[in-house]
Amino acid sequence: MKILAFDTSNKPLTVAVVEDGKILARADSTEEKTHSVSLLPDIKDSLQKAGLSIDDIDRIAVAQGPGSYTGVRIAVTVAKTLAFTLDKPLVGISSLRLLAANGDDGKLVVPVEDARNDNAFAGAYLKKSGEVVDVIKDQHIKMDDLFKLLANYQADQIQFVNVSEHLADLITEKLPKATITLTKDSLPDAAKLAALAENEEPVKDINAFVPTYLRLTQAEHDWIKKGHKEDGNISYVEEI
Repeated sequence: MKILAFDTSNKPLTVAVVEDGKILARADSTEEKTHSVSLLPDIKDSLQKAGLSIDDIDRIAVAQGPGSYTGVRIAVTVAKTLAFTLDKPLVGISSLRLLAANGDDGKLVVPVEDARNDNAFAGAYLKKSGEVVDVIKDQHIKMDDLFKLLANYQADQIQFVNVSEHLADLITEKLPKATITLTKDSLPDAAKLAALAENEEPVKDINAFVPTYLRLTQAEHDWIKKGHKEDGNISYVEEI
């Protein structure tokens, strides 16, 4: 199976073309640049290096969030457009699950995205023999509440990945025996995204596929502030 996988949910951009587990081509960047400008050229270049056309691809895999609102929308929009126009299967993978794939086997891997004010996007995954299975669902959460959710696990078996320096200080204070892998050492990897997506069921309705935000966008906050009622759907801004 030939898979085109990409992630722009945060500052790093990663693209890979993978066939049956073998990386044919990839493009990775942590430079400050606009993903909306660079994603399609990076996809084109990766396909050329792999000696393939987009029609040769069997499946498209995308990290669907959480993360940067703009970054997540860019990747999901491109993935939906390619999948719909080319009639290709589309698989969405949690951006946090992708980060958890950087963890060590046998650990309870806790991927975190710094959401400011001692908050994070976080989940918890067991990683073993290539499988990355969630045991605490992805959520937007205060770090103190996350520590409470982890209280039943042995601290020396917990590995936090994608950790900002600020969150590292909080983790060290609360769970000094936990392993901490900083952001610079646990960047998202599109080849791992392809591996996670290979055995997942494609989305049934491409048009209904939307980013995972896990918290209200600024537009939604402004909408509610003006007196409109929240309808309980955290992903109700869906137009892409």
